[in-house]
Amino acid sequence: MTHAPANPAVLANLYLSAVLPCLADLTDQDPVARDMLGDLRASIVLRVCNGPAATVRFAGGKAVWEDGAVRAPSVILLFLSNGHLNAFFSGKKWAVPVLLWGGWHISILARFSKLAQRLEAVLDGHPEVLETSAGRRLHARLSLIAAGLGLHALAQGDDTARQALRSLPHGLASFAIEGDERAVWFDHGSADYAAGWGVPPRRPDVRIVFTDADIAYGAMRDEIDTLAAVGGGRIRVEGLIPLADGLNFVMERLRIYLKPPAQ
Repeated sequence: MTHAPANPAVLANLYLSAVLPCLADLTDQDPVARDMLGDLRASIVLRVCNGPAATVRFAGGKAVWEDGAVRAPSVILLFLSNGHLNAFFSGKKWAVPVLLWGGWHISILARFSKLAQRLEAVLDGHPEVLETSAGRRLHARLSLIAAGLGLHALAQGDDTARQALRSLPHGLASFAIEGDERAVWFDHGSADYAAGWGVPPRRPDVRIVFTDADIAYGAMRDEIDTLAAVGGGRIRVEGLIPLADGLNFVMERLRIYLKPPAQ
């Protein structure tokens, strides 16, 4: 099931609605990213022609993600197809977006490019990131956010994920690292397959809690036996266990879409 080919439209939605939102937590948690932004105040829209769009706002050294295109952004980057956007995010040098608006904002584009490279390094687990405990924590945290938010795009458009979800009980699931007030959540059964990062909209039907960042790091990278970790209490599953098990299975689809390049 998990080895079915990737759908380009789903991958584009994953980049816009699961990967790009990680910029908000990256700038909140990472001093390197904040230094890159400095005092930048701007907004950038990334849009697929006749397709989805997302906006990132920058102010006070922080980033805020918004679904869709806002009015009067500083810069508009247009992609001619889902494949064009996917190639851009995967680092293909030929996949330069059409600069539909704001081409004179050179400093905005330069800082956004550096920030995107920093996000890529953290999510892909580049050696210079993973050599410190803070870097490993950040990698685990952003990987968890992207995985949880990615359930929304998979549920909307990936046929194999949708088939698996049909067999699961409905409910709200949350994933968190112990001690963090925020969680990534997914509402299976909601009309729009809602997902988010923050305080869940209601009491979760199942909570998956990693006892610390090291356990989350090992789990996200398949470097620990997760069943043993659950048995030993290092990963706690509280509530509707069949939903948690099924979502873990569906998340395996993300490895087909967002597999990092070999280091």
